[in-house]
Amino acid sequence: MWLRSLQLTGYRNYEQLSAEFPAGPVLIIGENGEGKTNLVEAIGYLSTLESHRVSGYQALIQKHQVSSQLSAKVSHQGRDLMVGIELNKDSPNRFFLNGSQRKKTSEILGLIRTVTFAPEDLDLIRRDPSDRRAFMDSSLMQLKPRLAGVKSDYDRVLKQRNALLKSARSVKNPDLGTLDIWNDQLVALGTELTIERLNLVAQLEPLIKDFYAKLSASKEEVRLRLVSAVGAEEGENFADIESDAKAYSNDFYQRLETLRDREIERGITLAGPHRDELVIEKGGLLAKSHASQGEAWSLALGLKLALGSVSRKNSDLGDPILLLDDVFAVLDKGRRQRLLEFVTDYEQVFITAADQAMAPQLDWAAELSVSKGVLGA
Repeated sequence: MWLRSLQLTGYRNYEQLSAEFPAGPVLIIGENGEGKTNLVEAIGYLSTLESHRVSGYQALIQKHQVSSQLSAKVSHQGRDLMVGIELNKDSPNRFFLNGSQRKKTSEILGLIRTVTFAPEDLDLIRRDPSDRRAFMDSSLMQLKPRLAGVKSDYDRVLKQRNALLKSARSVKNPDLGTLDIWNDQLVALGTELTIERLNLVAQLEPLIKDFYAKLSASKEEVRLRLVSAVGAEEGENFADIESDAKAYSNDFYQRLETLRDREIERGITLAGPHRDELVIEKGGLLAKSHASQGEAWSLALGLKLALGSVSRKNSDLGDPILLLDDVFAVLDKGRRQRLLEFVTDYEQVFITAADQAMAPQLDWAAELSVSKGVLGA
């Protein structure tokens, strides 16, 4: 798959953009704040319906505009596909496929496949479990768009269940008659989501092991584990998750029963995939606290390269489009060169850099510059 054209209106600092791109490696040069990251973000948003920089979408719409329009045409084996999005400040967003409006985001989610590499990727290793859960879920939604509905339904049930628990805290004899109903839904949706996460981790683990070894020239063992924080308070141990759906579901129910009094006391749900953690280990130690800066970068890049490989294997739309946003500025020379060896055989790669000196030496299909939201040759 490769991006043939991109149109933006009222998006970030782009008043109006209409650009065409060739297959192959595309270089975009621009000083910080001129719009190169905004361009990459827009391509990624058309793929995942998420920004890799901010939560929500309001910040993507220009300050004095009420809406923003994004559309892209992608090509694979001679077939073209057009995806469009209208982001609105005061009304529901609208989504389009080949010019026709679609009611469900799942109808366009994942049709454009991308993998983004950015300086923020270090958060996957260094920061909170929520960053790693978001990585897993965003990846799953691209690979299996129907899971966006599962995740949305799970979040809705979790919110309703928390509201019930919170209301019960201040009542002497609370009516918890509906709690079992929410438990049933939470377990059903949570089981499906968790089993899909486990399947993804199983696909990523052998790939990241290989990529990490090559990126870091290290023989240290890398391991990925999805573990459960079900009922775990600070200082308690995490538990490996049961990979059998029926067994996991039964365990989920039992933990909800065990935790009922503590949940009512705290007013929150203490069990479920919203509390799980993707543990990344290097040499038997937690990478979050024991990886050096260079090792952490190799792990983060390895995760993204592994995702690219999984996307390749599980798609009939060809390669995902790779988006490398300013990553060469934060990598040492060795990692820059080794990363290039893995990405240049993809059908299309966008690489941004603040100046030409930071860009790798490649036979570019196109070299473009961006200044104040204007893209030119």
